[in-house]
Amino acid sequence: MRKTISSAVKKATSLDAVKKSLFDVFKDFRKQGFERIGYVSGTITSDGEASIPKNIERLTKFTDHVRTIYIFPIFSATDVFDDILFARLFAAGFRNENWMVFWKEVLSAKEKFITDIFMTPKWEKSRGAADEHKTAKKMRITINYIEYEI
Repeated sequence: MRKTISSAVKKATSLDAVKKSLFDVFKDFRKQGFERIGYVSGTITSDGEASIPKNIERLTKFTDHVRTIYIFPIFSATDVFDDILFARLFAAGFRNENWMVFWKEVLSAKEKFITDIFMTPKWEKSRGAADEHKTAKKMRITINYIEYEI
């Protein structure tokens, strides 16, 4: 899933373009017979800028771990936004509040692509993850809580 998503979004110049590319990937998975798609949520920026690389690595590990347990496509923000895409979007003027709106729109798409969300430990410390949790509840997405560190 990581390679599929990263290649689909690699040339995007806006969050709307990223979202459209993601939705195209999700539609392709549906055509392949997958009825479920999972999203792994967790902290990235909430521990401060110095902790971002460590938190990205942590979220990537959790995503890889969850993929070993379930047989449907699973992704996280680390699959979508690499350093190059993030820098391009940041240079175009996108800021933190834009990311929260972006993930809310992904989770609440009328097509209901995301069927499962996996909340990593300490998700409550993150404004973004807390908002994703709230959106998942509203959309009746199956919420899975990961209670252990890896």
